[in-house]
Amino acid sequence: MKLTILGSGTGIVTARRGSSGYLINIANKTLLLDSGSGTLKKIAEASVNFKDIDYAIYTHFHPDHVTDLISLLFALRIPSNYKGKDLTVIGPAGMKEFHRNLTKVFNNFIEARGYDLTINELPGGHLDFGDFRLTSSLINHHEGSLAYRVESKDGKSLVYSGDTDYCESIVDLARDVDVLLLECSYPKHIKVDGHLNSTLAGRIARESNCRKLILTHFYPICDDYDISGQCKEEFKGEIVLAEDLMTIEI
Repeated sequence: MKLTILGSGTGIVTARRGSSGYLINIANKTLLLDSGSGTLKKIAEASVNFKDIDYAIYTHFHPDHVTDLISLLFALRIPSNYKGKDLTVIGPAGMKEFHRNLTKVFNNFIEARGYDLTINELPGGHLDFGDFRLTSSLINHHEGSLAYRVESKDGKSLVYSGDTDYCESIVDLARDVDVLLLECSYPKHIKVDGHLNSTLAGRIARESNCRKLILTHFYPICDDYDISGQCKEEFKGEIVLAEDLMTIEI
């Protein structure tokens, strides 16, 4: 399993950090986790062909996590880019209606052409795909927001929090995980409902007993603080601060 950070930032895009987007490669499958504005460009910069994406998986419907679903679906129907293999989109409750509304707004210009598109909703529970298992859990952010656990056939595991506040469900989902990809929106002296700061992120890592913690979803203020040092007040294990286009073997 390999993780590529496409966007380590938020809705406030900077030269350093784009909006949320992550790729996971498992065996011969490519998973896209969230796709905020600019994700399609970052996929190209990572030397990945967007036509190779098998699954596009979404945590919630805020623009900095979902905007480039529009760009992806539009690009896939341009004649020179006919996909040739199928795409499955997975998201929270309401994903099917969200897609229908987008299709209507864009006058059907994002409808699938040259491939089959499947829309699944996974508001809790799991799906088995042969090469991997995907488990979702409701977390404390916006109504219906999800976190995901991805487990490969050989036992490697990753949990992606999406946007979350501290809650037992993210701790439980991340129990003993190999990599916890966890939002860390703010330094420890700032607390905003629905989001984590550095010390709360460390608390989740410690309580879940994750093997490696990758912090991401940084608002620009985080770049002015020792986020890793603050997080270590709670978690003594390995901590990585995500950067755009970083790759991690799991």
